[in-house]
Amino acid sequence: MYIKDLRIIQNREMCDVVIVDNAVYSFGFQLDNGIPIIPYYDDPEDEELYHLIPYLEILAEGDDVRIKNKEAFQLREMAKENTDEIEYFKK
Repeated sequence: MYIKDLRIIQNREMCDVVIVDNAVYSFGFQLDNGIPIIPYYDDPEDEELYHLIPYLEILAEGDDVRIKNKEAFQLREMAKENTDEIEYFKK
């Protein structure tokens, strides 16, 4: 399991950077910078990234990609729900 950390990028502001990945945990350090997509392993017919273009164009018009990503994907809410479920089953 690999978790990407955008803090290693020194010449960009976090409000301008996104991570596109099929594994949400891979952008867990900067959850609001992440764009989840479906896997596309070894599929030459895959067009998932083409479908992402309109969303990336919307992000390019804004001041902070994290704001749009929070609205679009609600990953923090899902992470909290999963944490709550884990705590429930630990009891």
